[in-house]
Amino acid sequence: MPTPLGPFLSADLGGGRSLVGEGGRLTYRAADAVPPLIVELIQLRALTLESRPFFEALVLCGFAVVGFVAVGLPLKLVMFGLAALGGLLAAVCRVHALVLETSTGGRLRWPLGLARRGSERDARLLGAWSTLAGAVKARGVVVRDASGAVLTAPSSEPPDGPRA
Repeated sequence: MPTPLGPFLSADLGGGRSLVGEGGRLTYRAADAVPPLIVELIQLRALTLESRPFFEALVLCGFAVVGFVAVGLPLKLVMFGLAALGGLLAAVCRVHALVLETSTGGRLRWPLGLARRGSERDARLLGAWSTLAGAVKARGVVVRDASGAVLTAPSSEPPDGPRA
């Protein structure tokens, strides 16, 4: 399939991260000071969106143990508050990442970022995913959503259509 001239995706992911799809390549930058990672779309075999709860926040639940052994009431309240905050963050936030499988058998994991469910940032990250998924589907790449369901399988027809 011919590649479009302009960019088909340009997403500012926040925190210095960006994702750009232009021509026949996909470029991910983890931070401003870090060199970009580039994948040629012709080498891309599969693309998967990973979305999971923000499990890292559950570390804050460890403060509940300190709250049980703390001596003063104000200290107990602060410790139990931090533990509750950890549980709340794990429940309402999720982490998104792209997993790219190349034709050489390699796998790349590009973190898109953390967002509160249903927030504007969450919608922006999922919008970038939707745009990217549509663009690579058109190029015959296998695309899977966060649940692992295949959104499209590679076509057995040549990219310029069926032959008679």
